[in-house]
Amino acid sequence: MSAGKLPWTSWRHVVKLDPDRAIANHQLEELGRIATDAVLIGGTQGITFEKTADLMRRLRIFAPSLPVWQEISDQSAVMPDADGYGIPVALNAGNTDWLIGKHVEAVEQFGRIIPWERVVTEGYIILNPDAAVAKLTQSAVPQSSEKAVAYATAAEQIFGIRVIYLEYSGKYGDPDWVRAVRQNTNVHLVYGGGIDSAEKAVEMADIADTIVVGNALYEKGMDVVRETVRAVHSLRK
Repeated sequence: MSAGKLPWTSWRHVVKLDPDRAIANHQLEELGRIATDAVLIGGTQGITFEKTADLMRRLRIFAPSLPVWQEISDQSAVMPDADGYGIPVALNAGNTDWLIGKHVEAVEQFGRIIPWERVVTEGYIILNPDAAVAKLTQSAVPQSSEKAVAYATAAEQIFGIRVIYLEYSGKYGDPDWVRAVRQNTNVHLVYGGGIDSAEKAVEMADIADTIVVGNALYEKGMDVVRETVRAVHSLRK
């Protein structure tokens, strides 16, 4: 399915929840009231079926109106009742398992039952060398915005990937780099990393199509999610 037929096209603010990090039921309930556009369940380390299933179950109970998508990093933790699935393709991975290898393994094992109509490919460009995902995938982190643009362009024009995710996980990125990718591609552009204030949310949402708030929720609490949602929605076109 193309990105144009997916809910991603209308999402401006997404919260990423990590199954390996603690979040209380009352926080999930509040998340359902804050009016973020969707929740993306995903993480890099400590992802298990049990942890993911528990988070999914509690989201359905305490935030039943929120769309819940799963970003799959471990095929053993796939939730069959997710509303949709983001499949990360680490474009600058040094270990090709994260570019195509693990994807082939998953298709070989589950291909007949994969609901392709609820799947979107996320072309990840990992831009923080200190992030856990950079180390896991042995990423060759771009040293210039031109290189980042080249990755995004190759993903779009050669591989037909419609969603590009600029991943700075753990730090706030360079708006000029995000703008360069925006100006040189026609993809649905997702930005994630270091958004912990309304000001940063506005700055990146003014460039990217979708911003993702993750670590800030765990580090600063629900107030920062509320502030960033309000700020982003004030820009809604």
